[in-house]
Amino acid sequence: MIEFARRIQVSRRCRKGLLPESICRYARLFDHPLRRNTPLDEVRFVIFDTETSGFDLSTDRILSIGAVAMNGSKIDIADSFEALLRQEAIGGKDAVSVHGILKWDLTQGLEEDDAVRRFLDYLGNGVIVAHHADFDIGMAGRVLLRRYGIKLFNEALDTASFAKRLEKGPYYNLAHKSGEYRLDNLCERYGIRLYDRHTSSGDAYLTAQLFQRLLAVGRKAGIDTLGKLLLK
Repeated sequence: MIEFARRIQVSRRCRKGLLPESICRYARLFDHPLRRNTPLDEVRFVIFDTETSGFDLSTDRILSIGAVAMNGSKIDIADSFEALLRQEAIGGKDAVSVHGILKWDLTQGLEEDDAVRRFLDYLGNGVIVAHHADFDIGMAGRVLLRRYGIKLFNEALDTASFAKRLEKGPYYNLAHKSGEYRLDNLCERYGIRLYDRHTSSGDAYLTAQLFQRLLAVGRKAGIDTLGKLLLK
C-alpha cells in the first residue's frame, strides 16, 4: 500500500511537469508490477554494486556504479552498465585503499544526476540483486531522494541473505557469523575466482556469478518463481 501511494504521488508530479521525463519513464514501468508467479527464466535481474567515499549513508557519496544483467540464470555481459561519478570527495585513506579511485579519475566522470538517470534507464523494472544490498540500494536511493524526492521501486534481493537462507534456513541469524557471508568467503565456497575485486563492475560480476550458483541450488529446493525467490 505504501509503495502504491508513492507511485501515485510520483505520477501526479509527472503530470504537473515537476520531474524529468527520464524519471517519469522509470516510474511508469511499475504501473504493472511483476507477477509473483513469473518463472525465474522470464525475469531480468540486474546485479549491481557501488564504490563509495565511505560507509555512512547520510554523508558519503557514490563514486562509481557497475551492473550486469541476468536473464533467468544466464549472465548477459552485453547487457551491462558502468559509470564513474564526478564527486568532490573520494573518502579517507581507508576508503581509497579499497576502491582505488583517485580525484583525477573523478574529473572524467558523469555528473551525479546524469549518472543516476542513465542507471535508471538501464535498470528499468528489473529485479535488483546486490551483496549486502541494503547499503548499495540505500546509497542509490539517497541520491534519488535528494535530487528527485523518489526512491527505487524495484524488487530487490540480497545475495548474502539468500545464501544464508539456502545454507542455514530462513531463521538463521546472519549477524552471528557475518564473516561467513562476506562476498570473498562465498566466492571461495562456491568456486568463483576473485578477479577485479573492489571495483563496482568487478564486484557486480562476481555477485552475478554467485547469484547464478545460488539460483541453481535454489531450483533444487523448488524455488522456481519470483514469488518463491522473494518469499512474497
